[in-house]
Amino acid sequence: MPTPGTEVPLCSVEELEEGGMKHIEHMGYDLLLVRLGGKFYALDDACTVSWAMLSEGGLDAAKNAVICPQCKSVFDLQSGKPLSGPAKFPLNVYETHVVGDEVIVNFTY
Repeated sequence: MPTPGTEVPLCSVEELEEGGMKHIEHMGYDLLLVRLGGKFYALDDACTVSWAMLSEGGLDAAKNAVICPQCKSVFDLQSGKPLSGPAKFPLNVYETHVVGDEVIVNFTY
């Protein structure tokens, strides 16, 4: 059973275009917010290998993934798992939904 978290508004829907990525700092955590295929995804923003900010990397829309700007690891947006290395460890993924015009993440501290 998932651990209950706190619902935190990250931004308005209009603040992030389709295919866009945004770095958000919340309570000392670096989060990556992505809008792709009409969905919003929230993950840790730091690569598990190079600690580079993934929000400064690229998106692979065909794989539904984000690419690290330094080590070029590719992470699945839905699961956080690395699709190609050198990364071996997944990113934390946070449940995300839209309420009204706000993007909300269920954030567990």
